[in-house]
Formats: sequence, C-alpha cells, structure tokens
Amino acid sequence: MKNKLFIWIMIVSCIAALFAGYGRYRVEEGYKNIEITGDLDALRSMAEYGDVQPGNIIDDYKARGMNSIAVNEVDLKRLQSEGKISYMTLPEAAALSMTSDNAALKEVLGHTGGFLSDSVVILTEDEDAGKFLLNGLTERYKGVVHDTAEGRYIFAVNKSLKDVEIDGLGFDTADFDIVKSSGLITVARVENYNDLKDSDIDAYMDMLKSYGIDQVVFGGGEVLGDKAKIDYAAGRFKKEGIAVGIVELPVDKDYETQDGMNRFAKQQGYSAFKLFSLSSREMAAYDKTEMADKWYRAVIDRNVRMIYVRPEIRADKTGGYNMQFYGDTIGIFKGYMNDIGEDLGKIVPFEEYHVPRIVQAVIGLGVVAGSILLLNTLLPLSGAAANILMALGTVITFGTLYSRFFDLGIKALALAASVVFPSLAMAYIMKVCEEKRGSFINYTLVNFMKSSLISAVGALYIAAVMADSKYLLKLDYFRGVKLSFVVPLFYFLVLYFVRYFRRDLSTGDKTAYILNVNVKIWHVIVAVIAAAVAFVYISRTGNNPAVGVSGAEMQVRSLLEHVLVARPREKEFLIGYPALVLMLGFVYYGYRKEWRLVWGIFAAIGQLSLVNTFSHLRAPLGISIRRTIYGMVLGVVIGFIYFAIIRYVLGCLKKKWGVDA
Repeated sequence: MKNKLFIWIMIVSCIAALFAGYGRYRVEEGYKNIEITGDLDALRSMAEYGDVQPGNIIDDYKARGMNSIAVNEVDLKRLQSEGKISYMTLPEAAALSMTSDNAALKEVLGHTGGFLSDSVVILTEDEDAGKFLLNGLTERYKGVVHDTAEGRYIFAVNKSLKDVEIDGLGFDTADFDIVKSSGLITVARVENYNDLKDSDIDAYMDMLKSYGIDQVVFGGGEVLGDKAKIDYAAGRFKKEGIAVGIVELPVDKDYETQDGMNRFAKQQGYSAFKLFSLSSREMAAYDKTEMADKWYRAVIDRNVRMIYVRPEIRADKTGGYNMQFYGDTIGIFKGYMNDIGEDLGKIVPFEEYHVPRIVQAVIGLGVVAGSILLLNTLLPLSGAAANILMALGTVITFGTLYSRFFDLGIKALALAASVVFPSLAMAYIMKVCEEKRGSFINYTLVNFMKSSLISAVGALYIAAVMADSKYLLKLDYFRGVKLSFVVPLFYFLVLYFVRYFRRDLSTGDKTAYILNVNVKIWHVIVAVIAAAVAFVYISRTGNNPAVGVSGAEMQVRSLLEHVLVARPREKEFLIGYPALVLMLGFVYYGYRKEWRLVWGIFAAIGQLSLVNTFSHLRAPLGISIRRTIYGMVLGVVIGFIYFAIIRYVLGCLKKKWGVDA
C-alpha cells in the first residue's frame, strides 16, 4: 500500500487537533488565581484550644497568605460546644426523664414509639437555638417530634444520633459577617438534604446573593438538589453566576467526586474550580514542608485552585504551637506560589469548553489512518484493502460520534491513539536501525526526534479529542491506562519476531526454533528478573498504583518539582529515552543485532509514557508539554552518558576476556 494518502489524513487531523488544543489552552490560561481557604469551624476550634479569639488567628493567617474562609452550616456538635444545647440518644433521654420534672421532655418521649433505638433527642433553653432547630430539623427530617412548653425546646428525631450530629441544619449568618469584616473572600459550604423543595433552593440563593457570595463548596458526599432537584439547583446556580468547587480527594483514585456532581456541573455550565483538602490523618501527621508540598503538587499536577485548610489540632502540642505550625505551613505554600508566578486572589472559574463534534471526528480519522499504517507494519496491505479499511473506519468513527455512543467513541479513539502511535514510533525505529547515515550524533538525535514526534501525534490527538470541560475537571477520565502501557510493548515483541528475528526462517520455523532452545539457568534468572520488573512496571501504572513510591524517590521528585515545576517522568528520562539512545548507538557502532530487542523494549516504555502523559487531562496542557520536553532533554543527555559507560565496559570485557558484544 502507498502511505501518502494516510499521512495526508493525519496531517489534516493534526491541524484539527491543534485547533482544539489551542481552545483548551486558552480556557486553561483563563482559569487562574489561587485561594488558600481556611475552614471557619476548624479555626474556631483552634482558637478555643489556644484560648485566643478567632479573629486573632484569622488576621495572622491572612497576613501569611490565607485569602478566603469557608463557612459551614451549623450542626449539633457546634451548638453543643457553644453551650447552647445538649443532645443524647433516645434511651439516655428516657433515663433522664425518670429523674427530671421536664414535662416537655416527657411529652416528646411519649410520641417516640417505633423510633430507632439510637435516635437523637435534643434539649435547649436557648430561644434562638430553639427556633433555629425548629426550622432546620423539621425541614430536613421526617419523623420529628417537638415541644416548646415552658420556654424549653425539646426535639426527637427518628434518625441515628451519629448521622444527625454532623448534618448541617442551616447557616448562622453571623458567620458571614465575621468573614466579611475580615476582608477575606467568603465561600459557603452548602449541604443537601432529603425532600428539598424549589423554595428551599431559592432560599439558599437569596441568602447567598444578599451576602455577595458566588463560590460554593458542597458539604457531605453529594451535591445540592437531591436526585429530583439537581437540575433546578444547577439552573439557579448558573443564573446567579455561582461557581462550584469540585473536590479532589487526597487519595488519588480513578474516579472520585461527590454524588451528582457530573450532572450538576453539566447543567450549571461547568463554571467550577478544583478544590484539594488533606485528610484529618494527613493534617495531623505531616510536617510543614510535606503538607505544603502536597498542596503544591495539587496545583501543578491537578490544576487545583482552592487549597482547603482544615487544621487538625495536635493535642500533644500547645495552642500556640498549633497556631504557629499551620500559619508557617500557609506561609511556605504562599512562597511556593510566588516562586512559580501563581497569583493569590479570587478564583476565576473554568469557562465551559467543548470541541465541535466535526473536529473530533476529523481527529478520529487521523487515529484510523495511523491504525492502518500500524497494521501494515505486521501484515502488508494492498492499496485496495487499505482504502476499504479507511472507508470502514470513517463510517464507524462518524457513526459513533454522531450517536448516543459519543462518549464511548471519544474514549475509544483516545485509547487507540495511546496504543497506535507509540507502536508506530517503534516501527520507525526498527526500520531506521536497518541502515545508518551521517555522524553518530546526527543519526541518533534525528531519529530520536522523529520517533518522538510520531508518538507526539498520539499525544496531540488525546489532548485535543478529550478537550472537554468534564474531562479537564475530571468529572470523567481517560480509560485503559494499563492497556496503553502493555499493548505497545507486546506489539514491539510481535514486530521483532515477525519482521526481524531469524529472517531466514518461516514463522512456523521461528516458533519451533524458540521452543527447542535449550533453557539454561541464566535464562531462568533473566526471566524471573523480567517478571519482577514487569510486575512493578504494571503495578505502578494508572491513577491508583498498587506499588507505591519510596521515600528517596519522593525526595528526588520534590526536588525536580521545585526546580523544573513540570517534573519529567522517571520512566522516561531514566529508562525509556536513554534506552532509545542506546538502541541507536549500538546499531551505529555495529554491536550484535540482538541488542535491539533488549533496548527496544525499554525504549518503547519511553514512547508510550510520552503519550500517556497527555492522558492525564486534569494536568494543564502547558505543564504536560514542558514535562515532556524536559524529559526528552534529560533523557538524551543521560542516554549518551549511559552509552559511554556501557561502551567502555563492553570494550574492557572484549579486551580482557574476548567477549564480543
């Protein structure tokens, strides 16, 4: 088959991809500013622990870089800590009533037949707290019994105490006044509850508007609106211009977000920002630098714009130590942001972005063309067969992208690009290994760049075809990471076997030759080592690797992150790219052809990793590009160093023992 048609299709597809990629870049550039957001309840607890006023901590942290505060809905725990109420389980309340003259309590308990045994009972003589609970509890829960006789407010809720005590019951608007007076940005943490009505959502909107609040983070595990009211709530948010925080959990898994967020964000117009908060365990365990590094990494690698600070009191330390510790941590992080030119200020949320479907279809044709070229490297195709496959691929691509299977089609195209183009890069390398031209440096660098550019086409396709708000905000994600790490390696082995191994033998004879090889002990040792390497390699791929990173490696990563910002991937600049230099160098200087197999396997890792970098769609496109360039430059330099060392060692072996490599 002739390649010219398919190459032209890929060129046109690349132009379409550049158009889509530029649109993505523009949106990412408009999404800016960092907020360091203190949790008001946590700051209050720290102030109480340190016996100071909350305003003192707020002023101190503001001077160090904190520029916004999140206000939570009031819950039973807070009201009890302020001495306004007391609450207990139903059996405890029954025991209390036996020794109490509280007629209201007895009246309420008389109507709790059939309640759960661990239902909550709440008592207060504070009129403001009583009115607040009357409104909040009756709106949010069914099965609420209450009595307000003799200035006492008694409530029984047919729900487990451990659930009710942490549920938000509405805002204390005095909290908004505290934040407003501090001069910081106000963020409201709104909580959902069952049987929410349109009027309840409208009440939230009226309250937020009255305080000029246009940033909301949802408390709990779900968005506002319940299943029946998400569309209405999201529509109101869109109308009022309220941006939503999408939580990035500290444990990086494939798909983590609050229930209903995907639908809510879509209906709201994707006016959103990414939020990152360390867990209570991490806040209590990390030192200042570790904590600030985690926040820094969230900004760089995950495009997070709000760092949510919920200080965890270290009970073995004094109040002064706790306040100083978290203040210093905020200061360290602010310094990191200054170093990389990130401004602290009110977040400019994401602008909604979708690639036109026709552009995505054109990009898809490039993937189809690349797939046909790849197939031709193993199974030579006639011109007619190749054209038929192209026509069929065109029909499938357009048919899928213009149907209800659109999302599946986009993910399939991205996965195909992640497999096809690193494989094509290795096919190109194996071809140029058949003949060497020019100087060693020229031969190595030119072919290194050409193969990497072939892989970069796949990276461009992924970055562009999935350039959509829901992917950039990680409400959906690239699928098949482990597959994209394995298939190009498998392809390279097949290509080597079919095209380059014992060309004097047929495929059947090649198979028989391998099966009849006398296995030696060193073969077994190599196989065991290879299996161990393969296990670690596969286990460390994906967003939730089974094998973690060592402490020493984390220190190296941290150094690279702060020096280069866009940290190159170790598998690229320490393994994959140097192996490609070694492969080309061994060819140029006439070493045994078998070395191509050894270095080729590792070189393939570099090419597939290059493409995989761009499948991490939440990372800004600019960061991914810089990360790739840094990796290539370091990889080439390290590769030449490896080559000089290995060539010297092999020369010594040949000189001393006559071993010819």
